[in-house]
Amino acid sequence: MIEKKYIEMEGVFSGSRVINIYLPDDYNERRKKYPVLYMFDGHNLFFDEEAAFGKSWGMKEYLDSNNVQLIVVGIQCSFEGNERVSEYSPYNLDNYNGEFIEGKGDAYLNWMVNVIKPMIDSEYRTKPDKKNTLIGGSSLGGLMATYAGIKYSHIFSKCACLSPSFEFCYDKLIAEAVQNDSQRGSKFFMSIGSNELEQNNKLVDFTSYMLELCHTLQSKGAICYPRLVPGGEHNEASWEKQVPAFIDFLL
Repeated sequence: MIEKKYIEMEGVFSGSRVINIYLPDDYNERRKKYPVLYMFDGHNLFFDEEAAFGKSWGMKEYLDSNNVQLIVVGIQCSFEGNERVSEYSPYNLDNYNGEFIEGKGDAYLNWMVNVIKPMIDSEYRTKPDKKNTLIGGSSLGGLMATYAGIKYSHIFSKCACLSPSFEFCYDKLIAEAVQNDSQRGSKFFMSIGSNELEQNNKLVDFTSYMLELCHTLQSKGAICYPRLVPGGEHNEASWEKQVPAFIDFLL
């Protein structure tokens, strides 16, 4: 089942957001506690009618039909101008389609860690330790999931990073990974679709990014699953097909 919450943003952000919370169908019939997966672009996860481009990840159907014992917290992004880009950028972007974008990713993650996670842990039966706290997203959300797993590894230990937008800030991201302490206990699922790379002529660049980053993280104790998806594209229909793979790997 899906519950909805509406929360006012704080600090550097404005407006209110919808949070979609998936609970296993037997949640109210049992007293057990559950791991939690926090996801970016939460409006795209469960319902086609709410998805930005009319197609969701279909996660509810998959989780229900496979009896996955997991709570999923999907947080809606901002739809104002380039605010989504700003919220999902750990670093300033000097030239994003010709514009300067202030990176508010750290502030956004601090909000998730200090406001959203405590709220979820207090209102639902969760396993709040890092072993049972996951994070995931696609595109810029995939970049943020990767960054969260690197810099906030004391909070998030399992990361689903689909089609992550490394190209905007890879040098800074790999430097962050190199400087970071032990990643023991962390797991990273990283994937990219072959079609999205061919369309942008980025096959060599992106696979190099992904493999170098995985090698760096594994050298610090993480377990990584880099995946090139044959025929994969940069859209929800393609990411939906990867849900079984990253759920199985992370859990």
